[in-house]
Amino acid sequence: MRVVFATAPDPSGALDPAGRWIPLALVHLAGAARDAGHECTILDATSLGLSPAEAAKHLGELRPDVLCVSAATAGFPAAQGLCRAAQGFGATTVVGGTHASFMYPEFLPQGDIDFAVVGEGEETLPELLHCLEAGEDPARIAGIAFPLGGRIVRTARRPRLAALDPLPKAWDLLDWSVYTWGHRPGSRLAAIMTSRGCPRHCSFCSQATSGEGTWRPRSPDSVAYEVSMLRRDHGADVVALFDEAPTADGRRWSAILERITELDLGVEMLLWTRPEDVIRDEPILWRWRAAGVSHVGLCRDVSEERLAGREADVALDMGRRAVALLRENGMSSEANFWLGFPDETPDQIAALQRRARDWDPDMAHFLLIAPLPYTPAWRALGPHVTTRDYHRYNHREPVVKARALTPEKISAAALACTRNFYVDKVRRAEADPPAARRRSAWRVYIAAPSFQDRVLAGATDEERKVLAPRPPPAEA
Repeated sequence: MRVVFATAPDPSGALDPAGRWIPLALVHLAGAARDAGHECTILDATSLGLSPAEAAKHLGELRPDVLCVSAATAGFPAAQGLCRAAQGFGATTVVGGTHASFMYPEFLPQGDIDFAVVGEGEETLPELLHCLEAGEDPARIAGIAFPLGGRIVRTARRPRLAALDPLPKAWDLLDWSVYTWGHRPGSRLAAIMTSRGCPRHCSFCSQATSGEGTWRPRSPDSVAYEVSMLRRDHGADVVALFDEAPTADGRRWSAILERITELDLGVEMLLWTRPEDVIRDEPILWRWRAAGVSHVGLCRDVSEERLAGREADVALDMGRRAVALLRENGMSSEANFWLGFPDETPDQIAALQRRARDWDPDMAHFLLIAPLPYTPAWRALGPHVTTRDYHRYNHREPVVKARALTPEKISAAALACTRNFYVDKVRRAEADPPAARRRSAWRVYIAAPSFQDRVLAGATDEERKVLAPRPPPAEA
């Protein structure tokens, strides 16, 4: 059958200024479907910046028998719209991802989507495609849900994949010219997943919820081989690790770094991890950099889990220490800071800004909390949520009602926090000549058109002047 794998068009209202990211889940799924004998195409509407109408037009030209869409919660309304368009062309529609795995009782009765894959899809999808092609009963396929006669059928649970090393991937179906890391103009960005799941149980994290605290690693040799293949066959010079916890096992992570260093590929690596793992690896952070790690995102700002007292002090100190260690070893950093809680006040927002300045990551994102209905955070914040329009769950629009602040003031506060952080960053760099010459991730970020249009909309003339794009400084 002709199968199109698509990302949802316009899932968050703007292209990410940090880059265009590989739809890694679709690369895995298309590889599995193609190995089962199907004709596969990837339509990455998100990274191509397609509107819903443009994405639907592409589908009309491709005329798939089956459309498979992967979307996070914020992108799910757009995914449903794409599925409606595909049904108009006679295609069967299948959705997957964390939102689909938990929320299928909510969206399947609406009729836009024929099947939801619940959990991992590399084994489930080929079986479902065979079932559709042969006209067999889909109820025998483990790991799916579908509407039937006014009710929702949820089939048997499928066990998680036991072996991740041999999973097929359809890298050749991508238009590689699209994918680049914004902080390295002209770069070619790839992505891999070295493990699945996360051993932690953060209440706001969808991945922690879907993984139920499990963590399954790939072998260091398979990770190193895949990075080398991406470099050799596709010219990738930046590789993002899409794991929730790539560094969770220190011994395994050290082995991965050793293998990649030995290969001397000239590839930069980007990853997200926790401050604790950075601090744990202080004696070998030089090895992170030698293997090509150049940029690290740090999880768990204390506000997200509402930490207080001694626990908050420890978390703050860990974040500050992790940023300093990364900088000392030649790696840039970024972190998320959260606001928009029901008890939010101007004093709490001011404290959040001080904490971000104290951490001093190269990049800081001040985001509005959006508890997802399948995470533990929903039990506490669900009664305060004002909308079930998932398109607004993009961390830029307020969806939680604060008792002391209007939604407009919450949105304005997030943008003001962002402006204040980067104005301070620019001024401190200009006061330090070596820092002013140093190539920094934040310089590229604040020059991005999406940053300029959104963050500077309510800026003063002085703030606009400080944050205006300027030629890149000479290398130190």
